[in-house]
Amino acid sequence: MLKNKNLLIAAIICLGLSNANTAFGKDVGIVLAKIPNSAQAALPQNKKAVTNFQQGNNLYKQGDLKGAEAAFRKAIQLEPKFIQAYVALGNTLDDQGKSQEAIAQYQKAISLDPEHAKAHFYLGNALYVQGKFPEAIAEYKQAINSDPQDAEAHYYLGNAFYAQGKPAQAMAEYTTAIRLEPKNAASYNALGNALYAQGNLEAAIAHYQQAISIDAQDADAHYNLASVFYAQGKLAEAVANYTQAIRLNPKHAQAYTGLANAMDDQGKPQEAIAHYKKAINLVPNYAYAYYNLGITLGREQQIQEAIVNFKKARELFQAEKNNEMVEQIDRLIEKIQGSGE
Repeated sequence: MLKNKNLLIAAIICLGLSNANTAFGKDVGIVLAKIPNSAQAALPQNKKAVTNFQQGNNLYKQGDLKGAEAAFRKAIQLEPKFIQAYVALGNTLDDQGKSQEAIAQYQKAISLDPEHAKAHFYLGNALYVQGKFPEAIAEYKQAINSDPQDAEAHYYLGNAFYAQGKPAQAMAEYTTAIRLEPKNAASYNALGNALYAQGNLEAAIAHYQQAISIDAQDADAHYNLASVFYAQGKLAEAVANYTQAIRLNPKHAQAYTGLANAMDDQGKPQEAIAHYKKAINLVPNYAYAYYNLGITLGREQQIQEAIVNFKKARELFQAEKNNEMVEQIDRLIEKIQGSGE
């Protein structure tokens, strides 16, 4: 019976979603123009509106999203053409999970200034999270047209291309993001994922290591690096980096599963079982963790517990419409039950 190593699948799929607002950092503050003739270049003359806007910024930084929302709405009420306030309100709504309302605010900002780079950029992010990749790409491109030096926009455009299955275009955007902002680990990490997907493992390793050299606390970069080492059969290096990823992010379920795979391959099944169970405790619907746990339990002749985990994995894969894994589990259960008769 073979484990499904599931190396970087989840990391690659979730690349722009898990870090959508943190890889570069969301800024709801005053969006001063980099484009001299843009309407975003100046704040309005209405001092009360500006005061409310600044209050909203402060409340947002303090984590008071409701208070920030009220302040930004007041600023807009006082100054209906306050472009920056619409963008900031959109970000605040987006952080509250109100994506449709956020999109409406970004669109209002764009209607007032079609060249407002950040309004297009944040609208692109909101559309990306909804899986509307072509629409997101169009907005990111518009943001880049307005501000070609925006490393963020190139990075997220890369994510959208990657999500569409266009790794070459994605790599071009990540490379541009790195050129514009060489000290941002996220772009190196993303480029590493794209290289990994193309089978260029050594180049992927170099980019993950570069990400770590910039940000030693980047748990995902350690996880991704570990996964490449695992793919190369370098189990000691894989274990070290999975362990580091977990130290940096104790809730990194994928790292626990990767560590379990490596431990199992090192002939340490009991440690592997413990790590699979930890991953499942963190993410109860983690199908691959149940599946791999079932494999290890079956090998250890813990047949009934193995079948329980296979059946849970089957249920989850069926919900995901992953018919290949469902059929594989059916064959495994039939085989393991037959061997016990």
